[in-house]
Amino acid sequence: MDSASLPDQPPSLKQPESRPALRVTELASGLLLLLDEHGITGRLPLDARAQASRLRHAVKLTVQATTGTAARPPTPPSATAGELLQAWIAAQPWAQPDPGPVGWAYLLCFRDPATGEHRPLRGNGCRGQFAGHYWGWTDDLVRRINREHRNPNWTGPGRLVQVALAAGLTFELAYVEYPATRSRERRLKNQGGAYRRCPLCRGTGSPLDPVQVAAAVSRLPVARLED
Repeated sequence: MDSASLPDQPPSLKQPESRPALRVTELASGLLLLLDEHGITGRLPLDARAQASRLRHAVKLTVQATTGTAARPPTPPSATAGELLQAWIAAQPWAQPDPGPVGWAYLLCFRDPATGEHRPLRGNGCRGQFAGHYWGWTDDLVRRINREHRNPNWTGPGRLVQVALAAGLTFELAYVEYPATRSRERRLKNQGGAYRRCPLCRGTGSPLDPVQVAAAVSRLPVARLED
């Protein structure tokens, strides 16, 4: 992260009564309020969250120091704070759009057809590997789910799904992100622990119908759907 935007260490606050220091405090406070209001703080990278925490502590020290010397009414965040936040976010590498075509990133949850409960695919290896979910990407969600994954004779992408079907399992569409690139799908897969993102396993959602999902997204320019 650019050290000029948010310093590693909070600046000296020995004279908070000066006008420049109060102005900086107002801008920093507005920036932190916007981060919290839009739920951005928790999604920042770890180093950015650490810098935001240092900035929050510096603002707290300034407010505490000025409380006894200059009782002034709180100043609402100015437009400059919002512009500062937008410019800072736009400059971060993690905020840049992913290269490549846009499509669907989706999560399949393997289920037991008899009980409807989650049932991982057990591997034949000596270490007992198993797969409970499948991450995939496609530019046509309906075709991929209904015509390819549910076709036992399909030989294209998603070989793991065909192995699960051959083992007597079934699957449900559990989670969808759109728009998403292949890079986004790889990041989701590399994060591991698909159980944490699966609404079916967590008991917070029901299976998604790819036809209904595609129809809903066609009416919304940007959507992330989790039933």
